[in-house]
Amino acid sequence: MNIKLILFTGLIAASLAFVANAGSIDDTDTDLIPDVFDNCSLVANGPAGQDQLDADADGFGNICDGDLDQDGVVAGSDFAAFVALFGAAGSAADFDGDGVVAGSDFAAFVALFGSAPGPGATAI
Repeated sequence: MNIKLILFTGLIAASLAFVANAGSIDDTDTDLIPDVFDNCSLVANGPAGQDQLDADADGFGNICDGDLDQDGVVAGSDFAAFVALFGAAGSAADFDGDGVVAGSDFAAFVALFGSAPGPGATAI
């Protein structure tokens, strides 16, 4: 049997197996990113084209990561950092991914206050 045919047959079999099991892959927030790769598995994060936005590269998506000082909890020092970033573009405090830290980001920050960042499967 031709080696190319064997490889092609194996590729088709693997593809069919993936499609057959696609419904069993967990995607809690239904953002089309499987939970095992999702950096914010309970909330869809990032507008179209910016899915999984993680401006501070800590492994947690912005929408579930109010821990701006990276100490493991969203607290007063994070509020001070948020205030300093208000109006700034492209920062980790841009929780809604619209490009600027504004009022809607403050509402998201308040909801995260007192919590740890995440959950996210890709967190460090």
